[in-house]
Amino acid sequence: MSQTRLALFMQTQRELYLASLPAKVAEVGTALQQYLHAGDHAAGLSALAGAHKLAGSGGTFGFPAISEAATSIETLLSAATALGRPVGAAERRSLQVSEQALYDAMTQVSGTSAALSLSVPRVRSWAAPQLRTQTGGLIFIVEADVQAASRLSAQLQHAGYPSRIVDQPDQLPVQTRPVAILANAVFNADPQLKQYTQTVPEGANPVPLIFITGSNDFEARLEAVRADAAGYFAHPLDVPALLGLLDQVTSGEPVRPYRVLIVDDDDLLAAFYAGVLEASGMETCIVTDPSQVMAPLIDFQPDLITCDIHMPQCSGIELAALIRQQQAFVRIPIVFLSAETSLDKQAQALRQGGDDFIVKPVEPAALVSAAQSRARRYRSLLAAEDTLRISEERFRLVFETSLDGFIQALADGTVIAANPSACAMFGMDDTRIKATGLTGLMDAADPRVAAMLQQRSRTGEFRGEINCVRGDGARFPVEISSSQHVGSHGDVQVSVILRDITERKLAEQQIMQLNAELESRVEQRTIELTAANQELQAFSQSLAHDLRQPYIAVNGLAGLLEREMGAGASERGKHYLQRIRAGVNQMNERTDSLLALAQLSRTDIRRGPLDLAAMAEKEIETLRQQAPDRQVHTHVHAPLPASADAALVRHLLKILLGNAWKFTSRQAHADISVGAETSSDGDTVFFIKDNGAGFDMAYADKLFGAFQRLHAPEDFPGAGIGLATARRIVSRHGGKIWAKSAPQEGACFFFTLGKPAR
Repeated sequence: MSQTRLALFMQTQRELYLASLPAKVAEVGTALQQYLHAGDHAAGLSALAGAHKLAGSGGTFGFPAISEAATSIETLLSAATALGRPVGAAERRSLQVSEQALYDAMTQVSGTSAALSLSVPRVRSWAAPQLRTQTGGLIFIVEADVQAASRLSAQLQHAGYPSRIVDQPDQLPVQTRPVAILANAVFNADPQLKQYTQTVPEGANPVPLIFITGSNDFEARLEAVRADAAGYFAHPLDVPALLGLLDQVTSGEPVRPYRVLIVDDDDLLAAFYAGVLEASGMETCIVTDPSQVMAPLIDFQPDLITCDIHMPQCSGIELAALIRQQQAFVRIPIVFLSAETSLDKQAQALRQGGDDFIVKPVEPAALVSAAQSRARRYRSLLAAEDTLRISEERFRLVFETSLDGFIQALADGTVIAANPSACAMFGMDDTRIKATGLTGLMDAADPRVAAMLQQRSRTGEFRGEINCVRGDGARFPVEISSSQHVGSHGDVQVSVILRDITERKLAEQQIMQLNAELESRVEQRTIELTAANQELQAFSQSLAHDLRQPYIAVNGLAGLLEREMGAGASERGKHYLQRIRAGVNQMNERTDSLLALAQLSRTDIRRGPLDLAAMAEKEIETLRQQAPDRQVHTHVHAPLPASADAALVRHLLKILLGNAWKFTSRQAHADISVGAETSSDGDTVFFIKDNGAGFDMAYADKLFGAFQRLHAPEDFPGAGIGLATARRIVSRHGGKIWAKSAPQEGACFFFTLGKPAR
């Protein structure tokens, strides 16, 4: 494309801008009037946004008066809308003057010629517009002109980029690192600025440097290039283009830039496209002879191909078909850039392998947007293919190394593949398994097979146990799990996992046999225990009858002997007779206690709702009647609900309260308490506390044993069987009993009664 044609392209863009200018100015004016007269804040923001766009675009298209008037409106509105206050009288007049200036500028340029200088446009400053959804990073502005710097800072702030202004490069803060630096071009040779941008901390990226200046000559631009500037903007400032570049340099583009292969026989137009794309951070390679495209395809490894249609020797459509014939390049996106307007030709180009068609003249922003979108999609496709390849490799490893049998089949039972474990399980090679088919591997005589096939056809899945057939005809049990999925060609496939459970079945049979033997042994032992209990009961009855006869005889003979001796008996003889009768009574008492303790083991527990407080009060009243001379202070917390056997609990309270009554007999002020508390695990713990003689906790392990006494009989009488009986009652209820005490400091007995069986 000639330089004249390139200039005409830019002239076309200018004419389109002129055509849309009245509507844009009218939108700003309408919103501004609504803001000034109605105080509509939203309208003020709308006017601000419109003025912002005109301020940036007017100068870009060669209309500085539009840019100047719009900039004045933007500056005034920025201050007012930022504070959320109504405009003052002076500001209102200034806004009205600026609005009139904007209309005057539009009227003036609407009648001018659309002639445009044939100088080469600044393609490197163009960038694809992007929607900003979040605040950008911090921008440093290096500018000695405070007014110009403040105006630029306000524009950046409105676009979502916070900024900080410094007068000179040596004032740039070292501790804070910006995402970009906007500097006046007068500082392009300043060593401080160069050192700041080129000193990169470990793990960080270089700070992009963008120059802003009033000069637009070749030498100034060349100096900016030599300073490694990311952009160069001359006044009047094209703010949208600047924001587009900031979006690009701060957006975190891939580490490796997108690569675009440009195929166009017009070297000037190809260079123009390359400049636009490189300004957006991409790498380009130009091919003007289509027959030479293969080497760059291999060496350059592009992410995108742009191609003209009408080229000598080989058309773009033919070239696209040629590229698509090669598997290595079939996925690379191809975008046609052509002046061809025939819809048939465009459709043919897309059918032959094109992914997009952009009609010339190509808007730079559209070219960049299409290139980024297609290249990004291509990179994503490559990443997805890598992920899929890794996934397939993992599946292959699992398939080949799994200890379980794995079979892939079609819905009709045709086997596609069988892993080595499946071949070993069935005693067949892969070929024979495929010939046998999935249903042929199963035992047709097993009724579970038909049920499995029906469920799989209904739900697509099955899991259970069936019998299968080995290659030698032997049946064996397997655990099977199957599921269906749609293959890459749209066919329904079945994945079947098989596990040989022969050893497990043998183990289950052995366990069942052992359980049967155990049940037989338990039954036999139950019979033996029943017989032993019956013998024990008979022995207890015999003990109660046979032992009592000698006790009665000895006691009777001792009484007769005492009467026979009469008054002539010596004191020693009387003492002996008393000891004989006391021993007989003690033996009789212990026999009765043992029989009562044994009887507890045969008593059935009949739980029911009880109030231990009421039962304790009755037992205390009985004790008071037996010893009317004693003064004992008692305190029973009421109520004390429980679920237990009434007769056994009554006996339990009789034992524990009797002990408390007995062991406080030597206290001048006896005190007995009955109550309950809740343990940490939520159980109800009952207690009976006294201030009696107490005991040493060192002997607490003997406390609940039969005939175990911690006090001498002459101090506190008793058979020593009461607490053993208490423990037996509590145990029969599924509870626990324990005590805490110290000598001469009383004792406290705690017990629980378990929980009723559900």
